[in-house]
Amino acid sequence: MINIGELFKKIQNRHSKELFLRSTIQESIKKHTNIDLKVADISVKSGVVSLKNISQTAKSQVFIRKQAVMNEVNALQQIQKITEIR
Repeated sequence: MINIGELFKKIQNRHSKELFLRSTIQESIKKHTNIDLKVADISVKSGVVSLKNISQTAKSQVFIRKQAVMNEVNALQQIQKITEIR
């Protein structure tokens, strides 16, 4: 059986990796499009990035530069490969 301390350490480690990934995505989008998103508005599941609470105009700008954003994010981190932005 796993003790409670090890369980909390695993949960904390997973959360910090996810936060790092989302902040990397946020910084890359800011660099390529000058759109400032909140980390809470970015979610990643199975390599697909979902953007919430963003205007249609801003989404269009992100999609135009999608490949550059994905390439930079994948180069900066090894946690999860980003394959799509929606």
